[in-house]
Amino acid sequence: MKTVIVFILGLIAAPLLLVLAGMLGWLGSSGTGEPPGWEVSLGGRLVDAALEKRAKGLKNPVKADDAAALAAGRKLYAMNCAGCHGTAQAKSDWGSKGFYPRVPQFWQGDGADLTPEEAYAAIHDGVRYSGMGAWQDLMKEDDMWKVANFVARIDDLRRDQPKARPAG
Repeated sequence: MKTVIVFILGLIAAPLLLVLAGMLGWLGSSGTGEPPGWEVSLGGRLVDAALEKRAKGLKNPVKADDAAALAAGRKLYAMNCAGCHGTAQAKSDWGSKGFYPRVPQFWQGDGADLTPEEAYAAIHDGVRYSGMGAWQDLMKEDDMWKVANFVARIDDLRRDQPKARPAG
């Protein structure tokens, strides 16, 4: 019985201590601090689960393998997303260092395991506590799907890119 009481008190005390540490300013608030591994892992899992749930029931109206739509998605990504999420040539300095949590750098294989529906949910409604804003009032529905299809395929496109040859 004593063990059960100690266990229950621990379940209550741990979150209260975390909140208290935050209220005392001990958890930090810098956007340039390096996130600890446990936080990156836990945060990634929570966002993945939330996007999977939000994506349920969404129907992609754009053919995922339509070359013209994919090219349009790539262009929209370059104009609207690459500043934070990076390009095929490089990570975004701002997105990979100046955000907390860090912004997924899709061209580098970071977070590119999204389905088009999950990517669309993130684009359309944003992602809370991440800096990813909602684009629902800024981009046409069809365009959001094109970007979502592109982001979902970016890992395949990255693998298909020719490797740079060394100079000389």
